[in-house]
Amino acid sequence: MTVVTLIEATERIMTTAASRPLAAFRTDNPRQVDLVFAHTVVTQNKIREVHEDYLGTFHRDNLHVARKVFQEYFDRFQVAA
Repeated sequence: MTVVTLIEATERIMTTAASRPLAAFRTDNPRQVDLVFAHTVVTQNKIREVHEDYLGTFHRDNLHVARKVFQEYFDRFQVAA
């Protein structure tokens, strides 16, 4: 996966099982995130290192958390602008 809009990210997370979560990372655009499979070696290393752009790991069972995180991410950009 790659850079998608917040709406697309939410739609993909809606269909993702807890056994195959997606990790979200900030981009330079407040309406987009970099959405990748959370269980890859590269992603796991970024998560372990607490990568500065890491927003969280999400699946359909914690979709409500993803929505909240995405809203806060978007709002922070609006305040800074």
